[in-house]
Amino acid sequence: MRSSKRGMAIFGRSGILSGIVAGIAVIAVGGFAAAALAEANGNLKISTSAGAYQLSQKNAFFDPFNKKTGTSIDVETNNNPIEKLKSWKTASKAGMDVVNLTSHQAEVACREGLLRLLNSSDIETGPNVKDLSKDFLGDSLMDCAVPSVAWSSLMVVKHDAFKKKKPRTWRDFFNTKSYPGKRSMRQSARYTMEIALMSRRVKAQDVYSSLSTINGQKKAFQALDKLRDDIVWWDKSPQSIKNLMTDEVVMGVAYNGRLFDAIVKQSLDVTLIWQGQIYDFDYWGIPVKSGNQVEALEFVKFATAPEQLAQQSRWMPYGPMRKSSIDFVGNHELIDVHMSAYLPTTKAHFQRALKFNEGWWLSEDGQKLEERFKAWLDGKLEWPEKSD
Repeated sequence: MRSSKRGMAIFGRSGILSGIVAGIAVIAVGGFAAAALAEANGNLKISTSAGAYQLSQKNAFFDPFNKKTGTSIDVETNNNPIEKLKSWKTASKAGMDVVNLTSHQAEVACREGLLRLLNSSDIETGPNVKDLSKDFLGDSLMDCAVPSVAWSSLMVVKHDAFKKKKPRTWRDFFNTKSYPGKRSMRQSARYTMEIALMSRRVKAQDVYSSLSTINGQKKAFQALDKLRDDIVWWDKSPQSIKNLMTDEVVMGVAYNGRLFDAIVKQSLDVTLIWQGQIYDFDYWGIPVKSGNQVEALEFVKFATAPEQLAQQSRWMPYGPMRKSSIDFVGNHELIDVHMSAYLPTTKAHFQRALKFNEGWWLSEDGQKLEERFKAWLDGKLEWPEKSD
């Protein structure tokens, strides 16, 4: 083992296809059940994110685990688990037994000794898996946390925007001569600078090392300079879909969860371009002072088994982080849509993916680049006298 995100509504909350009315009832009941579950005094306490993501975990992990083992579960919504983990390290007992973490949070927690160390016997091998480390995508398996599901930001093209040759790469995205029209992009250095570099044929594995240099940043801004007049910016993820629904925008950047929602609920007619997608993912970890170590280990083993990870993907389009899970992916639980076409982690979609590096953006280099991006937006970008 290696040492050391979302906003989409689960489809079924509002209906346009057959079975949606039933779906609304299922989700409404599930929401009340989740609230009641959180108030109960269970013997396994789990900290995770809120909303549709938590509900997908309830349906895929919490309820099935309770049914299988009889272990009741308390759920706490916590958007800043690192501070809690730090406080629990010196306490007599942690307030939670299992925590859901972003990849950066997991790296920090492992580095600071906030999570229990795990070994291969703590992870369900699953059928036809000979090497656990190779079964988990992107060299993601840590010695104190187990990967779960991934989401991504990717390029999307309006299906009817181009009659002949279609854009297929970030290089095409920046080519307004061959592919005229407005582009919808996130108004932030994060994601935008990575995309700009990939449009200049910088390989995914070299993106952040290049962004750490002035020359690499200049290369990214030069690409953006050529596209500036054709960008329609968005701040919040719902706006990324609104932009794509307009006639002027021919392609854009959006989160795969939002795109799935718009495709099935708003009939957004687009092609998803997975090459060069920027993905991130979550982990399950156990605080070192968990008071229910046995149950916690049993839950993590259960929730990260290949078939169980695939189960979450039947509620929302987040891809399981295990190769062996993909064979278990099926239709959405409420509608007749097979989910494999919408998941970031299928073999075809994952081949040229870039792992988002939140730690880099929180570093001094990342913060300086954020300021330069803001200056570029205002037309006031300046460079230091000496370049690397």
